[in-house]
Amino acid sequence: METYRKIVLSALTGDFRSATRIVTTPLEEPGTGQVLIRNRYAGVNAVFDKNLCRNAIRYVTVEPPFDMGIETVGEVVAVGAGVTAVSPGDAVATFKLGTGYREYQLAEPDRLIRIEAATPEALTLIPTGVSAWVALEKIAAMGTNETVAIAAAAGGLGHILVQLAKRAGNHVIGLTSAPAKARLLEELGCDRIIDYRRESVREVLAAEYPRGLDIAYDTVGGEIFETFVDHLAMKGRLIVSGHTSDFDQPDTPVASVPVYRRLYWKSASIRAFQMPAFPEYFDEGARQILDLYRRGEIHPRPDSTPFKGVESVADAVEHLLSGRNIGKVVVEL
Repeated sequence: METYRKIVLSALTGDFRSATRIVTTPLEEPGTGQVLIRNRYAGVNAVFDKNLCRNAIRYVTVEPPFDMGIETVGEVVAVGAGVTAVSPGDAVATFKLGTGYREYQLAEPDRLIRIEAATPEALTLIPTGVSAWVALEKIAAMGTNETVAIAAAAGGLGHILVQLAKRAGNHVIGLTSAPAKARLLEELGCDRIIDYRRESVREVLAAEYPRGLDIAYDTVGGEIFETFVDHLAMKGRLIVSGHTSDFDQPDTPVASVPVYRRLYWKSASIRAFQMPAFPEYFDEGARQILDLYRRGEIHPRPDSTPFKGVESVADAVEHLLSGRNIGKVVVEL
């Protein structure tokens, strides 16, 4: 019988490498209404993965053994009875917990997104690019001629946010931490790049943007969050889409002016965003982001560091957690 490999969470250690193991499992034929997919590339979601490894995702209860990985692109290799929406050879993107870090998966046709080819670029768009589109269009209510600041702007999500905000005719400020990342942001057309290891974000915003930020997109938390709150413009919107600076730390009191006092007189707002909470926008977002890609109006950038095989997933997770990535971290399966 043919087999394949997948990564399974086997212990709640809080560390991906020690918490997971590779297992070999029999390859099943698709049943009625099912599709068998050969996964080609998997996207890495390191913070989510690490939180799973300590059972700290509030809407998921983890009991080992637990299949890992969420997002993939691949090709249909077989279809079960009654399946007409896709055929063997079709390239598809998928997005479901427990289906990513594995060489094959069984899926239902209604959760497949047809793509032109199973490439790292397509994986960068589904679902990360979809999240960027939904966050700006639906949650931030992005307009034009606005000032938009983006934390971690050279990351997998950030570099798509930059392009969408620029395409809409906005002035984009990209926060980053290294010259190589700054060079990518220059290529993408960032109007102001702030290397926060060399400049004070607070001082730059105070001196150069006294009117404030119409949209601030934060995935970092901590001092970046506090700075964005203080520098929102009238009716400014701060989107909280993660807090990588302290996601694995216990909650602690923060001594600062209450946030409502800092928002009220500006009629500003803080809006939290996780893509799984807004499934009603996913299909529209996928259509929009793939159409922009086909027309050459958006250019996804997978991270150039090669990771090959399920045995390299732990290395890829640690690479992303280290902050060394430029663009989306992808594993070739």
